[in-house]
Amino acid sequence: MPLPSAPMLVKIGQLATPAQHIARASKTQARDLFHEVARCLPWVLTNYKLDEITTVKQLRSNVAKLFKQHAHLRNPGAIDMLIHQGKEELEMVLLQHKQRHHLISEYLTKVEIMQKSQSTNSPFLSAFYTSNQPPMVMT
Repeated sequence: MPLPSAPMLVKIGQLATPAQHIARASKTQARDLFHEVARCLPWVLTNYKLDEITTVKQLRSNVAKLFKQHAHLRNPGAIDMLIHQGKEELEMVLLQHKQRHHLISEYLTKVEIMQKSQSTNSPFLSAFYTSNQPPMVMT
């Protein structure tokens, strides 16, 4: 089989080097993992009773923030390790090896929980809570 001509080799080199190919493959794997996690979130919300605390949209946003924390990585080995850890984490959640408070502490922020709990109070309860607070006595 004859070797490709020099212009053909230049075109191949310009299209993709092995490092670029690996980086693209890792990026695709990370995107696929995110989509897999996003597809599982409604089930997780229902089974772990997280729908009283957050919504699928907020949880998906929190998971996206976790993925974006590592967007600067370019080392394919590090990216593959994080993808593997993400798959293990997803499997542990789906097999219910984690409890509800683990998910709350790892994937929800305290601010979201407080906002959700404050917004679920009726106007009557809000007025009742504010009117029945004991006065602060300074000594």
